[in-house]
Amino acid sequence: MKRAEMIMAGAQQLPLPFIHEAGDGDGGALPITVIHYQPYPFRAAAFHEHGIALPAAIAHSVPKRQAEYFFGRLAARAALARLDLAGGQIGTGPSRQPLWPAGVAGSISHAGGYAAAVALPARHHEAIGIDIEAVVGADMREALLNTAIGGPELALLLQLNSANTLEFLATVVFSAKESFFKAAFPTVGYYFDFSAVTLTAFDQARRTLAFRIDQALSPRLHVGARFCVYYDLLDAHTVITHCGWRGWV
Repeated sequence: MKRAEMIMAGAQQLPLPFIHEAGDGDGGALPITVIHYQPYPFRAAAFHEHGIALPAAIAHSVPKRQAEYFFGRLAARAALARLDLAGGQIGTGPSRQPLWPAGVAGSISHAGGYAAAVALPARHHEAIGIDIEAVVGADMREALLNTAIGGPELALLLQLNSANTLEFLATVVFSAKESFFKAAFPTVGYYFDFSAVTLTAFDQARRTLAFRIDQALSPRLHVGARFCVYYDLLDAHTVITHCGWRGWV
């Protein structure tokens, strides 16, 4: 993990991105651009200073939301620069999805003072999704289990020989499903429930999760298709997951 120093933006310090090298499942490294930032104080002037478009909906939002959007787009711009695609804006679609340049598969996420983005040539990855989540506390565990994790999935987690808490394991599963949703959405084109996919294995040594699709989402994302999601830690309380594919078997 390559960390960076700070740059000055007027009266505000902004962290430069660092690269989180994550395994891509094919023996390679997936370069995820990550920014660790302090959400307060945040000045909306940073958008103009760094040439990042400020949508009206974000301009009227609270500073915390403005910071999330700004640093997410800043990470996305850095990710595109690795592809020699400098400049331009990452727009927002009608379902709030990032609009990437033609020929690029990408994803953005932010949580817990982190913003991350990945951008890859579409010829290398047909789809990619990343997600960051702060590990939930015990007070939020039941809500998370009821929202995102089915009975058989919970039984699988409870059977794991794990030093990690159920809160941690459940957060990883939730984040993994979010990553799959982000990867699948450009193909599927609509919102689908967490129950559309089911956890079938959780390998803590390899930090991988295996899932089965239980709802027909598209001709390629059909019932019975299987996929893996990979996870890592940004710190002791923050997980990052990613899911992508070059082709579908």
